[in-house]
Amino acid sequence: MTLGVAELKRLAPLLDEALELEGAAREAWLERLAQDDAALAERLRRLLAAGMSTASAAALDRGLALGIARPPAGSRVPGPGDGVGPYRLQRLLAQGGMGEVWLAARDDGSSQRAVALKLPVLGLRRDVLVRRFEREREILESLSHPHIARLYDAGFAADGQPYLALEYVPGEPIDRYCEACRLDARRRVQLMQQVLAAVQFAHANLVVHRDLKPSNVLVTPEGHAMLLDFGIAKLLQPEDARAVETELTRLGGRALTPDYAAPEQVRSEPVSIATDIWALGVLLYRLLAGELPFRGAHRAELEQAILSAAPLRPSQHRQGVAARLARHQAADLDTIVGKALH
Repeated sequence: MTLGVAELKRLAPLLDEALELEGAAREAWLERLAQDDAALAERLRRLLAAGMSTASAAALDRGLALGIARPPAGSRVPGPGDGVGPYRLQRLLAQGGMGEVWLAARDDGSSQRAVALKLPVLGLRRDVLVRRFEREREILESLSHPHIARLYDAGFAADGQPYLALEYVPGEPIDRYCEACRLDARRRVQLMQQVLAAVQFAHANLVVHRDLKPSNVLVTPEGHAMLLDFGIAKLLQPEDARAVETELTRLGGRALTPDYAAPEQVRSEPVSIATDIWALGVLLYRLLAGELPFRGAHRAELEQAILSAAPLRPSQHRQGVAARLARHQAADLDTIVGKALH
């Protein structure tokens, strides 16, 4: 299937959205998209049926559409049992716009500890990858907090593959955990307080996460919330309260998750701690209301809603846990969420 650059630019963000959904949710999303553009929806269906991965979508968006060369045709995709530096890959944990994460363990016998080994998506220029991973290493080494996944090691494999060995956190995304355990509003808020403590600590160290979402907040079987993935965080300069857009971000593409993106991210403006506060507000809304505050049939419509729509209060969603609270308690939580999304 041959795609032009213009079509790649249009399809890549939609593929990212589709790949976040599964089963009936993805089909419903495609049907809504078909109402606006039937041909585009059919093109996406064919790509998805062909096995398009998140990594492939990211390569389209941040590689071909930016004129960055693809890896050679003979490049080998990492698989279970492969070695990366001193680590042996065991199983794939996750794929995302900037890379893959594998469960791995050291192959030299120096430690039996399992790690989450983060590898970049191939297709980006090596100098961009090196700078992104070096930044993440510096950021994570400065953050030591009980609710932030630790960095154990970082480096490059013999073939030049960068890697980051992070604390492996066995757990479920916070929204799935809350639903699976049927947590009431009080317990959900208590989990969010752990997340807030971690984010507050990062902000005190001049770090903005920029991609807070359920899959980056895992809850362990013991009920501890852990904040993951500072791969797209920006280290704020002490003399300025805002992080300025850099060549690094422009080359690598906007790193954000549309559902949790703040207005300034949608407009490609500088980020600040307010960016994380917005995302925390969306996350708390999701936990209290049972759904997201902003919706759209496709990315452009979603972004317009983020910029201009006034969402319902969490307690107005009858299926959510906030609706079961006493009126004054629900009002307090509505106010907190409203301030975060203001």
